[in-house]
Amino acid sequence: MRIRVFALLLSLACLFTLSAPVWASNVSTSIYLLHQTKIQNVNLKPGNYRLVVNNSNGKVKVERHYHVVARVSGKWVNLPKKSSQSEVLMDNHIIQEVRFAGKKRAVKFVS
Repeated sequence: MRIRVFALLLSLACLFTLSAPVWASNVSTSIYLLHQTKIQNVNLKPGNYRLVVNNSNGKVKVERHYHVVARVSGKWVNLPKKSSQSEVLMDNHIIQEVRFAGKKRAVKFVS
């Protein structure tokens, strides 16, 4: 009986360990750029993009037409309250921050 309980606990521990990467999901949003815009050192042409941010480390994939056009580093920052909608904050056509609807965190970019 003790061996069965131990085997069951061991198998559950292995299951949780193997599924841990699933818990670290990504956050994403779609954006439409009207003008040529920069995100860190990458120029983005006008058009539709999808930003996919890793929840744990802030790494950002910028996708266009299902192709990755850029990979940049961001830093998670806490907001005073949840964002009501997703939005991109820019200064002089340079993306500074991305906020996500319903989230209390945003990704900040440093050039």
